[in-house]
Amino acid sequence: MDNFENNKELELQQTDEAVEEIPVNETKTEEIPTQEVVSDASSEDFSVVYNPVTVGEIAPEKDDKVSGRGVKIFAFIIAMVILISTACVTGYFVGKNNGAYKSKVNVNLASKPANTDEMTAAQVYDKVSDSVVGIIVYNENGSASYASGVIYTEDGYIVTNDHIYSNVPAPKFKVYTQDGKEYSAEYVAGDTVSDLAVLKMDGKSFKAASFGNSDELIYGESVVAIGCPNEPTDKASITRGIVSAVDRRVQTTSSYSARLIQTDSPINPGSSGGALVNMYGQVVGITSAKLVAEAHESVGYAIPTTTMKYIVEELIKEGKVVSRARLGITYFAVDSIAVELGKYKYVGLLVDSVAEDSDLYGKLKKGDTIVQINGVDTTDDAVVLNIIEQSRAGDKITVTIVTESGESKTYKATLRANVGESSYQADINRLPQTPESNKDFNFPEGEE
Repeated sequence: MDNFENNKELELQQTDEAVEEIPVNETKTEEIPTQEVVSDASSEDFSVVYNPVTVGEIAPEKDDKVSGRGVKIFAFIIAMVILISTACVTGYFVGKNNGAYKSKVNVNLASKPANTDEMTAAQVYDKVSDSVVGIIVYNENGSASYASGVIYTEDGYIVTNDHIYSNVPAPKFKVYTQDGKEYSAEYVAGDTVSDLAVLKMDGKSFKAASFGNSDELIYGESVVAIGCPNEPTDKASITRGIVSAVDRRVQTTSSYSARLIQTDSPINPGSSGGALVNMYGQVVGITSAKLVAEAHESVGYAIPTTTMKYIVEELIKEGKVVSRARLGITYFAVDSIAVELGKYKYVGLLVDSVAEDSDLYGKLKKGDTIVQINGVDTTDDAVVLNIIEQSRAGDKITVTIVTESGESKTYKATLRANVGESSYQADINRLPQTPESNKDFNFPEGEE
Protein backbone atom coordinates (compact mmCIF):
# COMPACT_ATOMS: atom_id res chain seq x y z
CA MET A 1 0.00 0.00 0.00
CA ASP A 2 2.98 2.38 0.59
CA ASN A 3 3.80 2.09 -3.08
CA PHE A 4 0.48 3.78 -3.98
CA GLU A 5 1.24 6.71 -1.73
CA ASN A 6 4.73 7.18 -3.07
CA ASN A 7 3.76 7.04 -6.69
CA LYS A 8 0.96 9.54 -7.31
CA GLU A 9 2.00 9.83 -10.93
CA LEU A 10 0.68 6.34 -11.46
CA GLU A 11 -2.89 7.70 -11.40
CA LEU A 12 -1.97 10.23 -14.07
CA GLN A 13 -0.92 7.42 -16.36
CA GLN A 14 -4.52 6.04 -16.43
CA THR A 15 -6.04 6.70 -19.83
CA ASP A 16 -9.60 7.94 -20.39
CA GLU A 17 -10.56 4.78 -22.22
CA ALA A 18 -14.27 4.20 -22.79
CA VAL A 19 -15.78 1.77 -20.30
CA GLU A 20 -18.03 -0.83 -21.83
CA GLU A 21 -21.43 -1.08 -20.07
CA ILE A 22 -22.25 -4.49 -18.68
CA PRO A 23 -25.89 -5.50 -19.05
CA VAL A 24 -27.80 -6.45 -15.91
CA ASN A 25 -27.64 -10.13 -15.02
CA GLU A 26 -24.90 -10.71 -17.61
CA THR A 27 -21.53 -12.00 -16.51
CA LYS A 28 -18.53 -10.59 -18.35
CA THR A 29 -14.82 -11.27 -17.93
CA GLU A 30 -12.65 -8.22 -18.43
CA GLU A 31 -9.18 -7.23 -17.57
CA ILE A 32 -9.39 -4.53 -14.94
CA PRO A 33 -6.39 -3.17 -13.20
CA THR A 34 -6.10 -4.38 -9.68
CA GLN A 35 -3.56 -1.72 -9.08
CA GLU A 36 -1.07 -4.29 -7.97
CA VAL A 37 2.32 -2.62 -8.13
CA VAL A 38 5.51 -4.55 -8.68
CA SER A 39 8.61 -2.71 -7.78
CA ASP A 40 12.23 -3.34 -8.10
CA ALA A 41 14.24 -2.14 -5.15
CA SER A 42 17.03 -1.32 -7.40
CA SER A 43 15.05 0.68 -9.85
CA GLU A 44 12.63 3.58 -9.75
CA ASP A 45 10.63 2.13 -12.73
CA PHE A 46 7.22 0.69 -11.89
CA SER A 47 4.97 -1.53 -13.99
CA VAL A 48 1.21 -2.18 -13.57
CA VAL A 49 0.10 -5.78 -13.69
CA TYR A 50 -3.51 -6.51 -14.86
CA ASN A 51 -5.25 -9.52 -13.29
CA PRO A 52 -8.56 -10.91 -14.67
CA VAL A 53 -11.64 -10.16 -12.51
CA THR A 54 -15.12 -11.68 -12.97
CA VAL A 55 -17.99 -9.19 -12.59
CA GLY A 56 -21.54 -10.55 -12.05
CA GLU A 57 -24.96 -9.68 -10.54
CA ILE A 58 -24.88 -8.74 -6.91
CA ALA A 59 -27.41 -10.74 -4.89
CA PRO A 60 -28.95 -9.27 -1.73
CA GLU A 61 -27.95 -10.77 1.55
CA LYS A 62 -30.36 -13.28 3.03
CA ASP A 63 -31.86 -12.68 6.45
CA ASP A 64 -31.49 -15.70 8.65
CA LYS A 65 -34.21 -14.47 11.04
CA VAL A 66 -37.77 -15.99 11.02
CA SER A 67 -40.23 -13.91 8.96
CA GLY A 68 -42.41 -11.65 11.15
CA ARG A 69 -45.23 -11.85 8.60
CA GLY A 70 -45.51 -15.63 8.95
CA VAL A 71 -45.81 -15.35 12.72
CA LYS A 72 -48.62 -12.82 12.35
CA ILE A 73 -50.55 -15.04 9.93
CA PHE A 74 -50.22 -18.03 12.25
CA ALA A 75 -51.43 -15.98 15.23
CA PHE A 76 -54.41 -14.71 13.22
CA ILE A 77 -55.46 -18.25 12.26
CA ILE A 78 -55.28 -19.42 15.89
CA ALA A 79 -57.35 -16.43 17.01
CA MET A 80 -60.04 -17.14 14.42
CA VAL A 81 -60.25 -20.82 15.43
CA ILE A 82 -60.75 -19.81 19.08
CA LEU A 83 -63.37 -17.21 18.13
CA ILE A 84 -65.39 -19.60 15.95
CA SER A 85 -65.24 -22.37 18.56
CA THR A 86 -66.47 -20.00 21.26
CA ALA A 87 -69.31 -18.81 19.07
CA CYS A 88 -70.41 -22.37 18.29
CA VAL A 89 -70.39 -23.43 21.94
CA THR A 90 -72.26 -20.29 22.98
CA GLY A 91 -74.85 -20.78 20.23
CA TYR A 92 -75.41 -24.38 21.26
CA PHE A 93 -76.12 -23.55 24.89
CA VAL A 94 -78.26 -20.53 24.04
CA GLY A 95 -80.36 -22.64 21.70
CA LYS A 96 -80.58 -25.43 24.25
CA ASN A 97 -81.62 -23.07 27.04
CA ASN A 98 -84.28 -21.47 24.89
CA GLY A 99 -85.77 -24.91 24.33
CA ALA A 100 -86.38 -24.28 20.64
CA TYR A 101 -84.69 -24.87 17.35
CA LYS A 102 -84.45 -21.45 15.71
CA SER A 103 -85.20 -22.71 12.26
CA LYS A 104 -87.28 -21.39 9.43
CA VAL A 105 -89.75 -24.12 8.52
CA ASN A 106 -92.45 -23.46 5.97
CA VAL A 107 -94.64 -26.40 4.97
CA ASN A 108 -97.19 -25.74 2.25
CA LEU A 109 -100.77 -27.00 2.46
CA ALA A 110 -101.62 -28.49 -0.91
CA SER A 111 -105.04 -28.33 -2.53
CA LYS A 112 -106.80 -31.50 -3.59
CA PRO A 113 -105.45 -32.61 -6.97
CA ALA A 114 -107.79 -31.75 -9.82
CA ASN A 115 -109.15 -34.42 -12.15
CA THR A 116 -107.69 -37.18 -10.00
CA ASP A 117 -109.53 -40.21 -8.65
CA GLU A 118 -109.49 -40.91 -4.94
CA MET A 119 -107.14 -43.61 -3.72
CA THR A 120 -108.20 -46.77 -1.98
CA ALA A 121 -107.56 -47.02 1.75
CA ALA A 122 -104.70 -49.42 1.02
CA GLN A 123 -103.11 -46.94 -1.38
CA VAL A 124 -103.43 -44.12 1.14
CA TYR A 125 -101.82 -46.27 3.83
CA ASP A 126 -98.97 -47.18 1.50
CA LYS A 127 -98.33 -43.51 0.76
CA VAL A 128 -98.63 -42.09 4.29
CA SER A 129 -97.68 -44.79 6.80
CA ASP A 130 -93.93 -44.21 6.46
CA SER A 131 -94.51 -40.63 7.65
CA VAL A 132 -96.23 -41.81 10.86
CA VAL A 133 -94.09 -42.72 13.89
CA GLY A 134 -94.60 -44.38 17.24
CA ILE A 135 -93.41 -42.52 20.36
CA ILE A 136 -92.51 -43.74 23.84
CA VAL A 137 -92.50 -41.01 26.49
CA TYR A 138 -90.55 -42.00 29.63
CA ASN A 139 -88.35 -40.68 32.43
CA GLU A 140 -85.79 -41.96 34.90
CA ASN A 141 -88.51 -42.88 37.39
CA GLY A 142 -90.01 -45.32 34.93
CA SER A 143 -93.14 -43.37 34.01
CA ALA A 144 -94.10 -43.97 30.42
CA SER A 145 -96.84 -43.40 27.88
CA TYR A 146 -97.36 -44.19 24.21
CA ALA A 147 -98.24 -41.79 21.42
CA SER A 148 -98.00 -41.23 17.69
CA GLY A 149 -96.52 -38.47 15.57
CA VAL A 150 -96.30 -37.28 11.98
CA ILE A 151 -92.98 -36.44 10.33
CA TYR A 152 -93.24 -32.76 9.48
CA THR A 153 -89.97 -32.19 7.61
CA GLU A 154 -87.26 -34.32 6.03
CA ASP A 155 -84.71 -33.21 8.62
CA GLY A 156 -86.62 -34.79 11.49
CA TYR A 157 -89.23 -32.42 12.91
CA ILE A 158 -92.26 -34.32 14.26
CA VAL A 159 -95.69 -32.89 15.06
CA THR A 160 -97.65 -34.58 17.84
CA ASN A 161 -99.92 -33.65 20.79
CA ASP A 162 -98.88 -31.58 23.79
CA HIS A 163 -100.78 -33.73 26.29
CA ILE A 164 -98.69 -36.87 25.61
CA TYR A 165 -96.10 -35.87 28.27
CA SER A 166 -98.38 -34.02 30.71
CA ASN A 167 -98.13 -36.80 33.31
CA VAL A 168 -94.43 -37.58 32.75
CA PRO A 169 -92.16 -35.00 34.43
CA ALA A 170 -88.73 -34.54 32.82
CA PRO A 171 -89.75 -36.69 29.85
CA LYS A 172 -87.48 -38.32 27.32
CA PHE A 173 -88.56 -39.55 23.90
CA LYS A 174 -87.86 -42.59 21.74
CA VAL A 175 -89.24 -42.53 18.22
CA TYR A 176 -89.81 -45.59 16.05
CA THR A 177 -90.13 -45.27 12.29
CA GLN A 178 -91.96 -47.77 10.09
CA ASP A 179 -88.71 -49.29 8.86
CA GLY A 180 -88.02 -50.54 12.39
CA LYS A 181 -85.38 -47.96 13.32
CA GLU A 182 -85.18 -46.26 16.70
CA TYR A 183 -84.25 -42.61 17.26
CA SER A 184 -83.88 -40.38 20.28
CA ALA A 185 -85.84 -37.16 19.98
CA GLU A 186 -85.59 -33.80 21.72
CA TYR A 187 -88.48 -31.68 22.90
CA VAL A 188 -88.75 -28.47 20.88
CA ALA A 189 -91.92 -26.77 22.14
CA GLY A 190 -95.59 -27.36 22.90
CA ASP A 191 -98.88 -25.55 23.35
CA THR A 192 -101.70 -26.62 25.68
CA VAL A 193 -104.40 -24.51 24.01
CA SER A 194 -104.06 -26.17 20.60
CA ASP A 195 -102.75 -29.47 22.05
CA LEU A 196 -99.88 -29.42 19.55
CA ALA A 197 -96.20 -30.11 20.17
CA VAL A 198 -92.99 -30.52 18.19
CA LEU A 199 -90.16 -33.02 18.69
CA LYS A 200 -86.90 -33.25 16.72
CA MET A 201 -84.99 -36.34 15.61
CA ASP A 202 -81.38 -36.16 14.50
CA GLY A 203 -80.90 -37.24 10.93
CA LYS A 204 -81.77 -36.52 7.33
CA SER A 205 -83.90 -37.87 4.51
CA PHE A 206 -86.89 -38.80 6.64
CA LYS A 207 -90.13 -39.20 4.70
CA ALA A 208 -92.18 -36.10 5.49
CA ALA A 209 -95.93 -36.27 5.09
CA SER A 210 -97.79 -34.43 2.37
CA PHE A 211 -100.13 -31.95 4.08
CA GLY A 212 -103.43 -30.87 2.57
CA ASN A 213 -105.66 -27.85 3.14
CA SER A 214 -108.21 -28.78 5.81
CA ASP A 215 -110.45 -25.89 4.70
CA GLU A 216 -111.31 -27.97 1.61
CA LEU A 217 -112.88 -30.79 3.63
CA ILE A 218 -116.60 -31.35 3.17
CA TYR A 219 -119.25 -33.15 5.23
CA GLY A 220 -119.37 -36.84 4.47
CA GLU A 221 -115.93 -36.94 2.84
CA SER A 222 -114.08 -40.21 3.36
CA VAL A 223 -110.97 -40.10 5.55
CA VAL A 224 -108.67 -42.55 7.32
CA ALA A 225 -106.80 -42.26 10.61
CA ILE A 226 -103.28 -43.68 10.80
CA GLY A 227 -101.49 -44.06 14.13
CA CYS A 228 -99.81 -46.43 16.57
CA PRO A 229 -102.47 -47.31 19.17
CA ASN A 230 -100.67 -50.39 20.46
CA GLU A 231 -96.91 -50.77 20.81
CA PRO A 232 -95.01 -47.83 19.25
CA THR A 233 -92.59 -50.35 17.80
CA ASP A 234 -95.39 -52.02 15.83
CA LYS A 235 -96.48 -51.06 12.36
CA ALA A 236 -98.97 -48.20 12.22
CA SER A 237 -102.63 -49.19 11.99
CA ILE A 238 -105.42 -47.65 9.91
CA THR A 239 -109.11 -46.98 10.59
CA ARG A 240 -111.64 -45.59 8.15
CA GLY A 241 -114.58 -43.20 8.46
CA ILE A 242 -116.04 -39.95 7.21
CA VAL A 243 -115.88 -36.29 8.10
CA SER A 244 -118.85 -35.82 10.45
CA ALA A 245 -118.27 -32.07 10.84
CA VAL A 246 -115.68 -29.72 9.40
CA ASP A 247 -115.90 -26.90 11.91
CA ARG A 248 -117.02 -28.33 15.25
CA ARG A 249 -116.24 -26.11 18.23
CA VAL A 250 -115.00 -28.20 21.14
CA GLN A 251 -113.90 -27.19 24.63
CA THR A 252 -110.20 -28.10 24.76
CA THR A 253 -109.38 -26.56 28.16
CA SER A 254 -111.48 -25.11 30.96
CA SER A 255 -111.36 -21.71 29.27
CA TYR A 256 -110.75 -22.26 25.59
CA SER A 257 -112.58 -23.89 22.72
CA ALA A 258 -111.29 -24.67 19.27
CA ARG A 259 -112.73 -25.49 15.88
CA LEU A 260 -111.90 -29.11 15.08
CA ILE A 261 -112.59 -31.76 12.46
CA GLN A 262 -115.08 -34.30 13.75
CA THR A 263 -114.86 -37.84 12.39
CA ASP A 264 -116.35 -41.25 13.13
CA SER A 265 -113.03 -42.87 12.28
CA PRO A 266 -111.94 -44.56 15.54
CA ILE A 267 -109.09 -42.76 17.36
CA ASN A 268 -107.76 -44.91 20.18
CA PRO A 269 -105.30 -44.20 22.99
CA GLY A 270 -101.79 -44.31 21.56
CA SER A 271 -103.02 -42.72 18.34
CA SER A 272 -102.72 -39.23 19.83
CA GLY A 273 -100.64 -37.19 17.44
CA GLY A 274 -101.41 -39.43 14.49
CA ALA A 275 -102.65 -38.45 11.04
CA LEU A 276 -106.15 -37.87 9.71
CA VAL A 277 -105.78 -38.31 5.95
CA ASN A 278 -108.02 -37.62 2.97
CA MET A 279 -108.31 -40.08 0.12
CA TYR A 280 -105.63 -38.30 -1.89
CA GLY A 281 -102.96 -39.20 0.67
CA GLN A 282 -102.85 -35.71 2.19
CA VAL A 283 -102.71 -35.26 5.97
CA VAL A 284 -105.55 -32.86 6.81
CA GLY A 285 -105.52 -33.13 10.61
CA ILE A 286 -103.60 -34.25 13.69
CA THR A 287 -105.70 -36.64 15.76
CA SER A 288 -106.10 -36.37 19.52
CA ALA A 289 -107.47 -39.22 21.61
CA LYS A 290 -107.87 -36.75 24.47
CA LEU A 291 -110.60 -34.97 22.55
CA VAL A 292 -112.72 -38.06 21.91
CA ALA A 293 -116.27 -37.35 23.09
CA GLU A 294 -116.96 -39.68 26.03
CA ALA A 295 -120.75 -39.24 25.95
CA HIS A 296 -121.06 -40.22 22.28
CA GLU A 297 -120.09 -43.19 20.18
CA SER A 298 -117.85 -42.96 17.13
CA VAL A 299 -116.92 -39.34 17.70
CA GLY A 300 -113.29 -38.32 17.45
CA TYR A 301 -111.57 -35.05 16.69
CA ALA A 302 -108.54 -33.87 14.77
CA ILE A 303 -106.77 -30.52 14.76
CA PRO A 304 -107.08 -28.95 11.27
CA THR A 305 -103.88 -28.45 9.29
CA THR A 306 -104.72 -24.76 8.85
CA THR A 307 -104.39 -24.41 12.62
CA MET A 308 -101.45 -26.83 12.80
CA LYS A 309 -99.39 -24.94 10.22
CA TYR A 310 -99.08 -21.60 11.98
CA ILE A 311 -98.89 -23.12 15.47
CA VAL A 312 -96.11 -25.56 14.56
CA GLU A 313 -94.09 -22.97 12.64
CA GLU A 314 -94.19 -20.61 15.64
CA LEU A 315 -93.28 -23.42 18.03
CA ILE A 316 -90.21 -24.18 15.93
CA LYS A 317 -89.20 -20.58 15.31
CA GLU A 318 -90.14 -18.93 18.63
CA GLY A 319 -90.37 -21.80 21.10
CA LYS A 320 -94.00 -20.86 21.84
CA VAL A 321 -97.10 -19.46 20.17
CA VAL A 322 -96.79 -15.66 20.02
CA SER A 323 -99.25 -14.39 17.40
CA ARG A 324 -102.49 -15.97 18.64
CA ALA A 325 -104.93 -13.19 19.52
CA ARG A 326 -107.17 -12.47 22.49
CA LEU A 327 -109.51 -9.65 23.41
CA GLY A 328 -108.83 -9.85 27.15
CA ILE A 329 -112.33 -10.27 28.59
CA THR A 330 -114.38 -12.96 30.35
CA TYR A 331 -118.09 -13.21 29.67
CA PHE A 332 -121.39 -15.08 29.82
CA ALA A 333 -123.06 -15.90 26.52
CA VAL A 334 -126.70 -14.74 26.59
CA ASP A 335 -129.00 -16.22 23.93
CA SER A 336 -132.45 -15.21 22.74
CA ILE A 337 -134.21 -17.74 24.99
CA ALA A 338 -132.68 -16.23 28.11
CA VAL A 339 -133.83 -12.79 26.96
CA GLU A 340 -137.37 -14.04 26.26
CA LEU A 341 -137.51 -15.54 29.74
CA GLY A 342 -136.65 -12.12 31.13
CA LYS A 343 -133.37 -13.12 32.73
CA TYR A 344 -131.33 -10.65 30.67
CA LYS A 345 -132.05 -7.59 28.53
CA TYR A 346 -129.81 -8.15 25.51
CA VAL A 347 -128.54 -11.00 23.39
CA GLY A 348 -124.75 -11.03 23.31
CA LEU A 349 -121.75 -11.46 25.57
CA LEU A 350 -122.40 -10.21 29.10
CA VAL A 351 -119.05 -8.88 30.33
CA ASP A 352 -117.86 -10.37 33.61
CA SER A 353 -114.30 -8.92 33.77
CA VAL A 354 -111.74 -7.05 31.69
CA ALA A 355 -108.02 -7.79 31.98
CA GLU A 356 -105.76 -4.86 32.81
CA ASP A 357 -103.68 -5.43 29.69
CA SER A 358 -106.77 -5.47 27.44
CA ASP A 359 -107.29 -2.56 25.08
CA LEU A 360 -110.82 -2.37 26.46
CA TYR A 361 -109.70 -1.90 30.06
CA GLY A 362 -111.27 1.27 31.45
CA LYS A 363 -113.84 1.30 28.63
CA LEU A 364 -115.95 -1.79 29.29
CA LYS A 365 -117.15 -2.76 32.73
CA LYS A 366 -118.91 -5.68 34.32
CA GLY A 367 -122.57 -5.76 33.24
CA ASP A 368 -122.02 -4.30 29.75
CA THR A 369 -123.17 -6.50 26.86
CA ILE A 370 -121.18 -6.89 23.65
CA VAL A 371 -123.80 -7.00 20.90
CA GLN A 372 -121.55 -6.78 17.83
CA ILE A 373 -117.99 -7.59 16.79
CA ASN A 374 -116.86 -6.05 13.51
CA GLY A 375 -120.50 -5.34 12.73
CA VAL A 376 -121.56 -8.99 13.20
CA ASP A 377 -124.27 -9.70 15.79
CA THR A 378 -122.97 -11.79 18.67
CA THR A 379 -125.91 -14.18 18.75
CA ASP A 380 -123.62 -16.75 20.37
CA ASP A 381 -120.04 -16.87 21.54
CA ALA A 382 -118.93 -18.74 18.41
CA VAL A 383 -119.18 -15.45 16.51
CA VAL A 384 -116.53 -13.70 18.59
CA LEU A 385 -114.41 -16.86 18.88
CA ASN A 386 -114.31 -17.30 15.11
CA ILE A 387 -113.35 -13.67 14.54
CA ILE A 388 -110.60 -13.79 17.17
CA GLU A 389 -109.21 -17.09 15.86
CA GLN A 390 -108.96 -15.69 12.35
CA SER A 391 -107.09 -12.63 13.64
CA ARG A 392 -103.56 -12.20 14.95
CA ALA A 393 -102.12 -10.23 17.83
CA GLY A 394 -101.92 -6.56 16.85
CA ASP A 395 -105.00 -6.63 14.62
CA LYS A 396 -107.77 -4.12 15.35
CA ILE A 397 -111.44 -4.96 15.74
CA THR A 398 -114.61 -2.94 16.37
CA VAL A 399 -116.64 -3.73 19.50
CA THR A 400 -120.19 -2.43 19.99
CA ILE A 401 -121.71 -2.64 23.48
CA VAL A 402 -124.91 -1.77 25.29
CA THR A 403 -124.53 -0.59 28.87
CA GLU A 404 -126.87 -1.61 31.68
CA SER A 405 -128.63 1.74 31.24
CA GLY A 406 -129.24 1.02 27.57
CA GLU A 407 -126.58 3.33 26.11
CA SER A 408 -124.87 2.08 22.94
CA LYS A 409 -121.13 2.63 22.48
CA THR A 410 -118.56 1.49 19.89
CA TYR A 411 -114.84 1.06 20.55
CA LYS A 412 -111.79 0.19 18.49
CA ALA A 413 -109.65 -2.44 20.20
CA THR A 414 -106.22 -3.83 19.41
CA LEU A 415 -105.98 -7.56 20.06
CA ARG A 416 -103.32 -8.73 22.51
CA ALA A 417 -101.14 -11.84 22.22
CA ASN A 418 -102.43 -15.08 23.70
CA VAL A 419 -98.97 -16.51 24.32
CA GLY A 420 -98.99 -20.26 24.63
CA GLU A 421 -97.66 -22.48 27.39
CA SER A 422 -96.84 -26.16 27.35
CA SER A 423 -97.58 -29.01 29.74
CA TYR A 424 -93.93 -30.07 29.32
CA GLN A 425 -92.19 -30.30 32.72
CA ALA A 426 -88.42 -30.22 32.68
CA ASP A 427 -88.20 -30.81 36.45
CA ILE A 428 -88.85 -34.36 37.50
CA ASN A 429 -89.82 -33.16 41.00
CA ARG A 430 -92.77 -31.15 39.73
CA LEU A 431 -96.26 -32.55 40.01
CA PRO A 432 -98.25 -33.20 36.84
CA GLN A 433 -100.38 -30.26 35.76
CA THR A 434 -104.15 -30.56 36.01
CA PRO A 435 -106.93 -28.12 35.11
CA GLU A 436 -107.68 -27.75 38.82
CA SER A 437 -104.11 -26.62 39.53
CA ASN A 438 -104.39 -23.64 37.19
CA LYS A 439 -107.03 -21.36 38.70
CA ASP A 440 -106.27 -18.61 36.18
CA PHE A 441 -108.23 -20.55 33.57
CA ASN A 442 -111.45 -21.10 35.54
CA PHE A 443 -113.63 -18.51 33.84
CA PRO A 444 -117.43 -18.65 34.06
CA GLU A 445 -118.26 -19.22 30.41
CA GLY A 446 -115.53 -18.11 28.09
CA GLU A 447 -112.48 -16.00 27.60
CA GLU A 448 -111.35 -13.93 24.65
